Amino acid sequence: MLEVLEEHALIGGKKFFGGDKINMVDIAFCSVAHWLGVIEDFAGLKIFEPHKFPRLNSWIQNFKSVPVIKDNLLDTDTMLALLKRRREMLLASKSS
Repeated sequence: MLEVLEEHALIGGKKFFGGDKINMVDIAFCSVAHWLGVIEDFAGLKIFEPHKFPRLNSWIQNFKSVPVIKDNLLDTDTMLALLKRRREMLLASKSS
């Protein structure tokens, strides 16, 4: 998915998927922008390497720097706590 985004969706020097302003596609891909790094930390995996995806990395930085986005994203600690709780719930339901 990351390769497809890099190669096809962010061409032509666009700041966001739709051009110079955030649109619904950018909002839909918020999980790539914010959750991916948290999931990497949580799982101890490295999935996204900025040097392999320079356009996508630029989009992530642009997206996260927009004031309304930056002011409303959950902090990493809160997101990690949510993932830990979800994992505990899943493990508990499997053992029941």
